[in-house]
Amino acid sequence: MNSTKNIVLCALFAALIAVGTHIRIPTPLLPLTLQTLFVVLSGLVLGHKYGAISVCVYVIAGLIGLPVFTGSFANPTFGYILGFIPGAWLAGVTAERYRPCFMTWFAGAVIGIALIYAIGIPYYYFVSKYYIGNELGAKTLLMSFILMPLPGDIAKSLIAGLIVQRLSVFFPESFTWKR
Repeated sequence: MNSTKNIVLCALFAALIAVGTHIRIPTPLLPLTLQTLFVVLSGLVLGHKYGAISVCVYVIAGLIGLPVFTGSFANPTFGYILGFIPGAWLAGVTAERYRPCFMTWFAGAVIGIALIYAIGIPYYYFVSKYYIGNELGAKTLLMSFILMPLPGDIAKSLIAGLIVQRLSVFFPESFTWKR
């Protein structure tokens, strides 16, 4: 695939992530955003290298002051944004290494989101405790940052798998990685 197409696709996914930040879907537990959906889709569609690059573009855009974040790096949720880069990378690695099918893409999305949690939750804890001065207990962390968002993130992983399945049938040339 040519470099122009890669640049355009990276920019497209960076823009989708930025837009997904501001789309809120109300649910009984907490509102969902489409941000993580587009993060894992970037890795699944673009592959590990270009998926991570597209998320880096999004993160850099926010760090230089473009209004793509809902907070700042001092915000406890910024750890999730930092987790987006390795999350997209791992989703892409999964998509590239295993048989192209719905279950692979679903698993890649779940694994990518799990890595986002693994980076975001400790960051949230440490910023809350040492910067803000509000220590959270293990029960609060488990409920608020794993159990409550988990159903929505599983649904987003299912949607990501279905989207990639459709894209692979109708637009196979859109995938930057080949087997």
